[in-house]
Amino acid sequence: MASKRLKELESKLTAQQQKAAFLLVENDLRSNDEKRTQEEIAEEVGVTYKTIWEWRKKNRNFIDYKNEIADDFLAEYRSGVYGQLMKLINGSQPSVKAISLYLQRFGMLTQKTQVETIESTGSRTNDDLKKELEELDDLLNG
Repeated sequence: MASKRLKELESKLTAQQQKAAFLLVENDLRSNDEKRTQEEIAEEVGVTYKTIWEWRKKNRNFIDYKNEIADDFLAEYRSGVYGQLMKLINGSQPSVKAISLYLQRFGMLTQKTQVETIESTGSRTNDDLKKELEELDDLLNG
């Protein structure tokens, strides 16, 4: 089932652009010896290589649509990724990185960042600010 975002982007593209995006994503996921050239994809879609290039580099709706399709393709492999993660966790020498990723995925381990701000208690009067502005003006006007 297509997401709302995917449908919205789809409505802004031609049938040729939709097909090109799908074929480009499919091509990106192929092994190097199975990849098609951009020219072959352009020919199948019925446009020039330059048109495909323009869409890929300059058409924000096309780029976003292609990325949404890529996300959908990758979502299919999520269970396999989790399976590999569990193999690393349950192996004879468990991977600390795999355990960390597992805990992060389920919100049991978070990166904590502490930010410290120092507030200045000194305040400047209007006269102080006026004097500073005059000094800056003098510097600028030399």
